[in-house]
Amino acid sequence: MNSPRRVPEGGIPTVFSTRNGVIEAARILAQGSGPIAIDTERASSFRYDDRAFLIQLRRPDTPIVLIAPEGIRSDVREFLAPVINGEEWIVHAAATDLTCLAWLGLYPGKLFDTEVAGRLLGIPNPNLAYVTEEFLGIELDKGYGATDWSRFPLSKAQLAYAALDVETLIDLAEEMAYDLEQDDKAEWARQEFAAIANHFGSITEPAPRSWIDSRGIRGIYELEGLAVAKAVWEEREQQAYDADIAPGQIISNSSLVDIARHIPRSINQLRRISQLRNRSAAELKKWVTIITTAADSDPKTWPEIPVENHEYPTKQFLKNNHPDLNELVNVLREDRDDLGEDIAVVPDSIVSVAVLRSAVWATRGDIRSPQYGEKAQTVTTTVQLEEFLREHGLRNWQVEQLTPVLESALL
Repeated sequence: MNSPRRVPEGGIPTVFSTRNGVIEAARILAQGSGPIAIDTERASSFRYDDRAFLIQLRRPDTPIVLIAPEGIRSDVREFLAPVINGEEWIVHAAATDLTCLAWLGLYPGKLFDTEVAGRLLGIPNPNLAYVTEEFLGIELDKGYGATDWSRFPLSKAQLAYAALDVETLIDLAEEMAYDLEQDDKAEWARQEFAAIANHFGSITEPAPRSWIDSRGIRGIYELEGLAVAKAVWEEREQQAYDADIAPGQIISNSSLVDIARHIPRSINQLRRISQLRNRSAAELKKWVTIITTAADSDPKTWPEIPVENHEYPTKQFLKNNHPDLNELVNVLREDRDDLGEDIAVVPDSIVSVAVLRSAVWATRGDIRSPQYGEKAQTVTTTVQLEEFLREHGLRNWQVEQLTPVLESALL
C-alpha cells in the first residue's frame, strides 16, 4: 500500500503575491517549454464569488509556481496571460477551474482534462486522488480541499496540498493519453477537450446573478411569498457583496425559502428558522422589517416567476402525460448504459437522459400538446437524427456511437 505523498519532491514552493512576484513567476514559466499543468483553489463557501485565491502552475522543466492573485489581478492579466495563454494546459476537472481563470484573462490553447479522460476510459468517479494512484502509483494527501483559501497566510499543509495537485499532473496526462490511444479514443478526447475550451473561451467576467435562479425559488407558488423571497434575496446579496462573504452565510437558500413560505412577521417567528435562531434581536428586527414591507406592498408589484419555455418536455410532464414515452426513455437509458459498457465509457459521457427524452419527443409525430406545439415530430430520418444530436451539443464521436442505438428504437 502506498503512503500518501504530503510534500512535493522539490519542497513547498514560494507564494508570489506581489506585482514583482507575478513578473518573476511569468519569467520562470516563460523559460520552460511544453504543456502547463494548472489548478486553482477557491473559497466560494466563504467569499462572495468563486474567484481564485491561489493558482498553481508547472511545466515539465520548471519548478511549481504558486500565485496568490488577490489584490494583483490586473498584474496577472498583464504579465502571466501573455506567457500561458494559447499554450496547452493540463487541468483536472477543467469546468471547475476555467471560469475563475477566465475572469483573470487566462485561456488555454489546447486542453487536456484528466477527469474527462478518466470518464472516457470508463472510470465512474475519476477524482484526482484516484487516477493519480491508479496510473502513477502515487497516493495524494487530499485533506484540505474544503478549507478557506482566502485566509492568508496559508499554512504549509495547505500549500503542500495545492502544489501536489500539479506536481504529477503532466505525467498523469501522458499515461492517460497513452491509454486513450490504445483504446482508439484519442480523437474522442480531442473533441471533448476542444468543446470545453471553446465553451469557456468567451467568458470575461462573472455572470449576473438573479434571485429567480436561487435553489428552491421556483417551488414557491404564492405571489406574496415570491415578493418576500425577492426582497430578502436582494438584501442578502447586497450584504454579501459589501462584506465579500458567501450569501449562504447570511441566509441560506433553504432558509430563504422557509421565510418566503411562512412569512414570519416577528422576531420570535423568525427565530424558528434554525439558521437564524441565535442571531441578535437587532439583526432579526431588520429582517422582519424587510419581510413585512415586501409582504404588505401593493400586490400589483409582486413578482412572478417567468414561465420556462421548454422546446422539449420535462421528465415530470412526460411521466404525467405520456407514460409510454417515459418508459421508452427508460429503455433508451438502459441501451445507453449497455453501450457505455461495450465501449468502456461512463454512460452519461455519451449522452444525458435529457437529450434522450428530447429525441423521443422529436421522433413522435402522433403527439399533440398545446404546451409544446401542435406537432412534435421534427426528426424522421437518420440524417435528421444526427443533426438533432449535434444541435444538442453532442460531439461527432458521440453521434457516431449513439445513432445506431437510437435509430433502431426511434426510426
